[in-house]
Order: sequence, then structure tokens, then C-alpha cells
Amino acid sequence: MTESSYDEVDDVLPPEPNGELVRWMQPRPLTVGAAGISLATAGAFALGALAVVALLGMLHMRAAPRAVAVPRWVRRRI
Repeated sequence: MTESSYDEVDDVLPPEPNGELVRWMQPRPLTVGAAGISLATAGAFALGALAVVALLGMLHMRAAPRAVAVPRWVRRRI
């Protein structure tokens, strides 16, 4: 009985590769050149600068209005 079970397993398993492989089905390896690294760095810098400007704008809008202290000699002339 055990011999027949081994024979059935060989029929179920897929055949082993024989070296013939379709290359166009394999995913390409990720390659990033100097231009890609430069673009990623510039994009990260621009995103950070935009975030800082947005944060400063929100803080400016949230701040309480300031009273400007005007010296007396300026008020007299007006």
C-alpha cells in the first residue's frame, strides 16, 4: 500500500523546471539612476518646504491680533 501512494504523489507534483524559463514574465529588478535619486530628493525637499509654509500660515491665522504701540509724537501729527 505504501508503494502505490508514492507513485500517486509523483503524478500530482508539477514537473521540475528544465532550465527553459520565459524571461518576459519575470519582474524587472528595480533600478534607480542618478536622475531618479535627484528627483526623489528634490521632491522630498519641496514637500517639506510646502509643509513648513502651510504650518506657518496656519499659526499666523490662529494667532491673536496684536495691538501696535504707536508713540505719542506720531499720534499728534495725524
